[in-house]
Amino acid sequence: MEIDDVVFEVRESLRQEKIAERGRIPPELRHELSIEIVRKLKEHIHRKNFKFIHCYISFRSEVETRDLIEDEIKSGIRVVVPVVEQLDGKSLLIHTEISGLDNLKKGTFGLDEPVERRLSSLESLDAVILPLAAFDRRGTRLGYGKGFYDKFLHELPKSVERIGLAFSIQELENIPQLPHDESLDTIITEREVIKIFHNV
Repeated sequence: MEIDDVVFEVRESLRQEKIAERGRIPPELRHELSIEIVRKLKEHIHRKNFKFIHCYISFRSEVETRDLIEDEIKSGIRVVVPVVEQLDGKSLLIHTEISGLDNLKKGTFGLDEPVERRLSSLESLDAVILPLAAFDRRGTRLGYGKGFYDKFLHELPKSVERIGLAFSIQELENIPQLPHDESLDTIITEREVIKIFHNV
């Protein structure tokens, strides 16, 4: 078995373990923790004077982002959300700017997505806010194994801040890395804001 195959298997096991653990957080507690995480995120966004962000629409047991999206739009910040589309039998991630979350439908993988598409240039993007299955303090992120965000982040300038949202129980001591991994710059949990310092 190749080394990458072993790493892939370990990562898949850790991913499933942490998603299950996240799913066992009682909904009321998950909501309270999400409020605290979003409070920290809002402080971060406004301290850095971000004007244009990319943010996932929360699904199932993820850190809740819907109120955040609505509040930031009302405050004048531009928000783009990811949408998975099918093209020639392949799934790809596209990015659409929204003016609110009133008009959503179920799309690929059961994710809520905007009915209307308003594709946006991401040239002036300040930050990408990502969901996590798990993370470590080196900034390694475990997503859901589809690779959508790694490809997307790879295409963005390093000046665009990569912010992961997670509950503190999703932390791991060490996630084995793969060559295509794109590291996070900041991780926000209900306990703290973790700043990752990358070796240049």
